[in-house]
Amino acid sequence: MKKKFPWKPVVNRLPSPDGWTLFLLRYPKDVPLEDEDRGVVQRIAQQLLPVAAREFPGFHPHGLVQYNQLNRGNAAAVMGSKFMAWGMDSGLGYWPHLDPPTLWTEEDFTELDIGEMPRPLMHQVFGIHKGMPAILEAFDLLIGLGPMVFTLSEDSVQKVKERATALFQPLIQEPALKMFPYCYPLLCAATFDPKHAERLEEWTCGIHFFLRESPEEKGIFIASRRPLDRVWQATGAVQAEPGVWTWPAEPPETAEKTGTTR
Repeated sequence: MKKKFPWKPVVNRLPSPDGWTLFLLRYPKDVPLEDEDRGVVQRIAQQLLPVAAREFPGFHPHGLVQYNQLNRGNAAAVMGSKFMAWGMDSGLGYWPHLDPPTLWTEEDFTELDIGEMPRPLMHQVFGIHKGMPAILEAFDLLIGLGPMVFTLSEDSVQKVKERATALFQPLIQEPALKMFPYCYPLLCAATFDPKHAERLEEWTCGIHFFLRESPEEKGIFIASRRPLDRVWQATGAVQAEPGVWTWPAEPPETAEKTGTTR
């Protein structure tokens, strides 16, 4: 049987607007990742999140779980068992660069291709309110399945929620989608398109570091208002070329000889 070489994760810098640095750590496949690959990204996350927090001293960490990604692996069961322990609440994730969410229409179902699912009705999020230990546990248990988000904000998490709710909730016309107690920004590479440059300060609501497992982008999307070279170095990554960082991995034969196979 042909041996599989361990996944060697690579994070690439994306085209970035002034004042921001964007990166994508692309997964080897769609989520859920295989156990071995999940182990790799778990180890990276357990280093990355605390190191990023130290790069933004005094900022407020927050973790969220994306409801629409809880159908992968055992994510729903894990979150259900930890809901109270992680002090979770429920809000509406809002994509600033997209139209406000609406209820489904007849066309959402009649115009589907064979096997195609209807668009998500909304992007509900569950916030983690028991501090960094709970956030790190959530990432350890759920990353690689697709639902995790982590942010660092200059103001309190509550202030971010208040800003986002005041900005985004009035744009929603459907009463059924205005029931959530707060909104929270969700970001991706498209949010940072040059045509949106003048709106970014408003849209990000005081968030200076944003990390999201992004099934659409097939990996982890990261946006930061500060350079991240020291962060990548502190997590054991090496710069392969400008804007490209890798975490070295041993070939299977080497791992077997050294007894480091999982």
